[in-house]
Amino acid sequence: MKYKIAAVVISLTLIVGLGVAEQLIIKDTMDEMLSRLDSFIVEEDEVYDLDEIKATGEWWDKRHKVLELFLPHNQILEITITFGELIGAVGAEDFDSAQALLTRIRMTCREFETVYSVRIGNII
Repeated sequence: MKYKIAAVVISLTLIVGLGVAEQLIIKDTMDEMLSRLDSFIVEEDEVYDLDEIKATGEWWDKRHKVLELFLPHNQILEITITFGELIGAVGAEDFDSAQALLTRIRMTCREFETVYSVRIGNII
């Protein structure tokens, strides 16, 4: 009987602990991504810093591998693909398209925080 109770307690502790870790990793990653994306915003006469965008793309590729453990791959892949399009648009100096792609990435990151957070609407 003691072993069953211990197994249940250990299992519940692992489930709760992993759930909390998942929430922290997702929140921290999306907050960092949003912070990096906000630094890309430019005034009308300025241009995007392609090197900074590429560096963020490399950072995202590393985080992508971690997020695959917790989130559906297709949704993470959407950010990766859109980020590749952003790099291409900035490289081609198509700043109108770059702004639209940047907005899409930001909205997707914000939705990740909402959709995968612990909320009553997500539990029911």
